[in-house]
Amino acid sequence: MSSIDRYSEYFQEYLRSLSKDTYIDILEHCFAEITVTDAEGYVIYANPASLQYHGMSSEDMCKLNFFTSFNGLWTPPSVDYAIENKRTVFARQRYLMTNETHITITTPIYDKNENLVMVVFTSFKEKPINSFDLDCEKNESSEKAKYSSSEETKESNNIVGRSYNLYATLNKLRKGAKSDIPVLLLGESGVGKSLFAKYIHDSSLRSDKPFVSINCASIPDNLIESELFGYVPYAFTGASPKGKKGLVELADGGTLFLDEIGELQPNIQVKLLDFLENQRFTSVGGLEIKTVDTRIITATNKNLQKLVQKNKFREDLFWRINGITQTIPSLRDRRSDILPIAQYYLDKHNKKYDKDKMFASPVIEALIQYDWPGNVRQLKNAVEYMAVMSIGNIVSTDKLPEQILDFLKKNQTKKKTVIFDDMVEEYKREIIQSYYKSYSNVNEMASALGLSQATAYRLVSKYVDKGSKKEKSKESKE
Repeated sequence: MSSIDRYSEYFQEYLRSLSKDTYIDILEHCFAEITVTDAEGYVIYANPASLQYHGMSSEDMCKLNFFTSFNGLWTPPSVDYAIENKRTVFARQRYLMTNETHITITTPIYDKNENLVMVVFTSFKEKPINSFDLDCEKNESSEKAKYSSSEETKESNNIVGRSYNLYATLNKLRKGAKSDIPVLLLGESGVGKSLFAKYIHDSSLRSDKPFVSINCASIPDNLIESELFGYVPYAFTGASPKGKKGLVELADGGTLFLDEIGELQPNIQVKLLDFLENQRFTSVGGLEIKTVDTRIITATNKNLQKLVQKNKFREDLFWRINGITQTIPSLRDRRSDILPIAQYYLDKHNKKYDKDKMFASPVIEALIQYDWPGNVRQLKNAVEYMAVMSIGNIVSTDKLPEQILDFLKKNQTKKKTVIFDDMVEEYKREIIQSYYKSYSNVNEMASALGLSQATAYRLVSKYVDKGSKKEKSKESKE
């Protein structure tokens, strides 16, 4: 029985009269993620929403076995259940790589002899839309904004990606945001430390208060003190007769983000340390001691411990700002985020200039292979450059920036092929090792991940090194 036999002959004839392009356009413009596999699990179609979520090109997606590549990563599993029961299964599933909850619909399709022909997967996040163009229910409560979900806060701060490394970072920062403990963000230039600082603020109880940011490297040494702590009228030559509030005071009740803190001079470090210890300060030229309630987040791309050893950064200040330390992963350490980020900036360009540009498949491969020493900042600039320089709607490889073309030429003989299955293997390894450390035995770990005990033991045997097993065995005996 054909799937359209349920309709009248008239309507069946109408459906058959529609062109293939019509059906393709419908699928391509569907908001939900749609993935179709053959009976063995190999992908035969994935719409743009699915490709963007998984961070893959269409060519790589169609080489993927959807059944095996994600085995153990979705809980509870739905494919075997749907095939065994020969019916559509509606499920609320958690994706363990990102900890996102999805509503999934798994539909096995059979021929007239009841042989499995294909499986259709439809999926969308449990809260897929954060804002509406038109809304019948206006939420006037400020509490929703104050306690917004992690994903909403992430997207509102333009943090794009779904890699395990990214979500592990956000999870740690979200937990730290709930207290006033100082946070030190480390990482290479261009990874977006300021975005993560804003994410912390927006995830905190101070989210409705000011967020004030300053790049310590951009302010001359003779002005940084007055910028931070303000000054009284006529405090120095050229000072305003009205005086000026400093950023520490402007951020009262909220958060002050000090980027490139490693550039601060020793005299400012002393005053900042006193402020952190006592939440008090005096303005330049003043005698009055002022008290504020300001949380401090700091960031640097320098090795502060080496600066401490060289007496260029105070050790007491280092330990004071080092309440929670988090290194923001570089782009090459989360390659599965490259395509979503690139697509995000291309979409912004299209919206701003009313264009409809898209990446050619070889461009996607090149972007994923490149190491991005300038990280997200460099990727953003590269996408904008390619979008401007491309004439038609297709962004082709000849419009790649020179440094990427040079990289590809040098690496043709030792070309790095990014295989999605390898990336998934690495994510599985990280998840299993993390959960193995967190639980006292494999049975508890299996229960937490929604796995059978046999599967859990097999994954531990595959991904956990012998040294870790011996150490856990020793701990359990003690």
